[in-house]
Amino acid sequence: MRTLLYCLTIVGTFLYGMVFRYPPILFMNSEQRKKYVDKVAIRWGRNCIWATGSKVKLIYKTKEAETALSEIIKNNEAIVLISNHQSNLDIQTLLGYFPKSLAFIAKKEMEKWPLIGRWMRAMGCIFLDRKNARQGMKDMKNAMDNIHNGYSYVIFPEGGRTPDGEVKDFKKGSFRLATETGAKILPVTISGTYNIQKKGSLKVTANKNVKIIVDEPVDLSKLTRQEIKDLDNKVRDIIIRNLKESME
Repeated sequence: MRTLLYCLTIVGTFLYGMVFRYPPILFMNSEQRKKYVDKVAIRWGRNCIWATGSKVKLIYKTKEAETALSEIIKNNEAIVLISNHQSNLDIQTLLGYFPKSLAFIAKKEMEKWPLIGRWMRAMGCIFLDRKNARQGMKDMKNAMDNIHNGYSYVIFPEGGRTPDGEVKDFKKGSFRLATETGAKILPVTISGTYNIQKKGSLKVTANKNVKIIVDEPVDLSKLTRQEIKDLDNKVRDIIIRNLKESME
C-alpha cells in the first residue's frame, strides 16, 4: 500500500508540477525563480516523505554545530554539504527538512529527464559529465562560479547509493568543489532512509525514525596541507561515527 501511495505521489506531483508549477518560472527573474523553486522543493520533499509514512528528525551533533549552521544561514554563506547516500529518498529528505536552500551535483543523464531536468536547472543544480573530462571540468567551473554566487551544493561522495546500508569509500574528487573555492564542508549523516527503500527495490516501507544529523562545519582555512589531502577520510569517519550512534 505504501509503495503504491508513494508511486502515485511521485507521478501526481510530476503531472501537477508540469501543468501548474513549472510555467510560472518562465516569467520570473533569477531571484524570484530561485525563491519559488526552493519553496516548491520543500513541499515536494515533505509530500514524498509523507507518502512513505515516515517521519524525519533534524539533529545537531553539538550545540556548536547548531550555532554554526545558524550563522551560515544568517549570512547566506555557501557550503558544500557532504552526505552518505542510503536511498532514493535522501534527496527528498534533505530538500524537505534541511533548513537551508540546496542544489545538487547530479549525473549528466538527469539533465534530459522531462521537467525534472529543467526544474533542477532552476534550482542551480549542476549536471556533471563523468564520461567527458573536458566537459566535466566546465561543469565543475560552473559549480564553482555558483558557489561564489551563494549557492550551496550537496555531494554524495560514494558515487551512488549503498547496496547494504554501509558507507562506501569516498571519492577524493568529490571534495574539489570545496578545496577549489574555500567553501566550508558540512558533514551530514542520513540515517533511516535505507530502511524505507533499498537500492534495486521499488518496495517502500514506513520508517518513523529517519534522522538528518548535522555535524560541525569543516573550515578548510584552518587545516594543514596534509589534513586537506586526507579530507575524504576525515569527513567519512565523522559520517560513519554518527551513523553508528544513530542506530544504537
